Amino acid sequence: MPSWSRRIGLALGAFAFAAAQASAQAVLSPEQMRDLAGQAVLQGQAGLAFDLTGALIGRDDTDLDAHLIRSRAARNLGRNEDALTHARRAWALAEDQNARFAAALAMAQALSSSGRRTAAQLWLRRAVHIAPDDGLKQRAAEDFQYVRRQNPWSTALRFSIAPSSNINNGSRNETSELFGLPFEFALEGEARALSGVEISTGLSTRYRLVNNDRKRTDLLFGMSHRTYVLSEDAQDIAPDAEGSDFATSSVFVGLQEDYALPGGRARLGWNARFGRTWYAGDPLMTYTRIGANYRRVAGDNGMLSLSVNREDQVGEGTRLDATIWSGQLGYGMSLASGNTLSVSTSFVTSESDADYLDYTQRAISARYGLAKPIGPAQLEFGLTLSEKNHDRSNLTADGRNERSIQATVTAALPEMDFYGFIPTITLNAERTNANIDLYETENFGIQLGIRSAF
Repeated sequence: MPSWSRRIGLALGAFAFAAAQASAQAVLSPEQMRDLAGQAVLQGQAGLAFDLTGALIGRDDTDLDAHLIRSRAARNLGRNEDALTHARRAWALAEDQNARFAAALAMAQALSSSGRRTAAQLWLRRAVHIAPDDGLKQRAAEDFQYVRRQNPWSTALRFSIAPSSNINNGSRNETSELFGLPFEFALEGEARALSGVEISTGLSTRYRLVNNDRKRTDLLFGMSHRTYVLSEDAQDIAPDAEGSDFATSSVFVGLQEDYALPGGRARLGWNARFGRTWYAGDPLMTYTRIGANYRRVAGDNGMLSLSVNREDQVGEGTRLDATIWSGQLGYGMSLASGNTLSVSTSFVTSESDADYLDYTQRAISARYGLAKPIGPAQLEFGLTLSEKNHDRSNLTADGRNERSIQATVTAALPEMDFYGFIPTITLNAERTNANIDLYETENFGIQLGIRSAF
């Protein structure tokens, strides 16, 4: 129930408006009418605010504040098209930074109320970009997160450029012992590590079919493409090779569901995907994947996760069929300092029509993120150790064994924020030792990318 002071204020506002109408605006000046309309919309008298601003706009169609207040009032009255009309007019009239920020928020609110939440998110990114201070920027970012939670559509675009010393996962050696023979074979062309630049793009989108306290059901779609530009050194090593020879493309559709378990601290879900992959422009395989996952809040700041997946691959051309099982156990937490730490371990086993392609792989990973920037950069460090074993090999009688280590440092640059997107720079170093020289690799690279700040 409204307080007595609020009731009295609303009654006085209504009385003042009636008096203003009766005296043909002789009592209230435009400034007083504007102030009264603003108070009315804040106190829940949207109809009064709508009528007052109508009189103001009729007097002067360039009254920016009147358009902003009328847009808010129309939205509260459920008149969403009117809300959009006046928000657009306010944006057209806005000249300084504060006015443009207010108009962008009005556009986002009107679009969200009319069900156009993806467009509302775009306007909120614009509001973040033009916010006159950090407080208003944070407010717009929080509004964005709220609208995103309400939006059944969620779309992510990815783009990165990554110079690399080994784009084809070729051997770091120039010679290799093969077939147990007591001499070495020279490695040439594409068997050697080729340097160049990786260009990667991708899109993934989700449509939420069901969203309630107990259950979430999502329809998924994704596509990606990765191609390369060879360096001059790589062209000298493999003169007949082109970057597109190593290009990969993929597309998938999927469905996923998860359920809240009793107690509200855990969720159990499943997912299924069907996809297709191309290599060098030719079909490589189709696959179906089904998996289950479990997530549980651990303590005050931690999250425990477990997932298991099975993927059935059907090869095309010379590609053989394979069945791949994988599992991952992970734990992430926020520390008292605000820094973040996550660790995970994974296991993969693959079986195919050729036993020399069968393998098992184990890995352990850790990531550590700093809450406070160092200079202009917010840093995250990563380390992964893995071991891959083939019981049989078509090159030796001893099978094939590999051990890899990968280290990454990612720097996000929040001061270069553009519409809520910030650039990232990732330094990557990876080395694989193997009992077969052909599979010993080394890769040093830098990846330039973009990610959302919120």
